[in-house]
Amino acid sequence: MIMIRKIILTSLLTASATFAFSQADKEDESKMLREVITVQVDKAKFAAPATPTPPPTATTVKNGKKKTVEAPPVEVAPDTTSPLIPAPVSELIKRAQIWSNDNKSTKYTKSNCSGGSSTVCQVSFPYKIKELNPTDKVEGEITMTVTIDAKEGKYRYTVNNIKHKATVADGGGGDVYLNIPECGSMKLSDLSWKHIKSAAFSDAKMVADDLKAKMAIPSGDAPKKDDW
Repeated sequence: MIMIRKIILTSLLTASATFAFSQADKEDESKMLREVITVQVDKAKFAAPATPTPPPTATTVKNGKKKTVEAPPVEVAPDTTSPLIPAPVSELIKRAQIWSNDNKSTKYTKSNCSGGSSTVCQVSFPYKIKELNPTDKVEGEITMTVTIDAKEGKYRYTVNNIKHKATVADGGGGDVYLNIPECGSMKLSDLSWKHIKSAAFSDAKMVADDLKAKMAIPSGDAPKKDDW
C-alpha cells in the first residue's frame, strides 16, 4: 500500500513538473511584435520548367540497320492561371539574409546574425536622454531580438526580448514590458521608464517596417556591391 502511494505521488510530481516546464517554455505573444506576411512571386521566374521533349530513341529495322526516331513534341496547354505563385522557401530565406547583411541603417546596428530556415539577429538602438538636466542616468541602449521564419508563400517575423540597458551600472530598466523597471523605481522614475518604453516600442516598429520593406524585394533585384 505504501509503495502504491509512493508511485502515485511520484507520477503526480512528474506531471506537475512537465506542465510547469511546458508553460514556461510557451511564448508569451503579448510581449512581442509579430506578424505573418504572405508573399507571391512571378511564376515565369520561379515555377518549375515545363516538361521537356523526350530525347530521340533508336530502333532497329529488319535489315539490321538502326534508324533514329524523333519523339513527338509534348503539347503544352496554354497557361490561363495566375501569373503569381507562392514564394519558395529558398527565395524568402535569401531575402531574410539580405536584410540581416544590410548594415546601412544609421539608426540601429545588427549583430550575431545567424541564417538557415530561421534568420536571427540582435538589434540595438542607442538611447540618449533628451532632457537638459535629467534626474535619472538612463543613457545606454535599447536591444531586441529579431527572428524571421520562412515557409512556402509566407514568412513570420518576431521582435522580442526588448530591453533597456543603461551605461551606468544597475541603472537599466530591463524588459520593457515590466511595470516596475529591473533596477527599481528609486533609480528610474515612472516618467523616465514611460519614456524609455515608448522609445523602445517605436524602435521595434522601425525595425519591423525596414524588414518588411526588404522582404518585399526579390533577391535577384538586390543592389550589388561595387568591387572597386
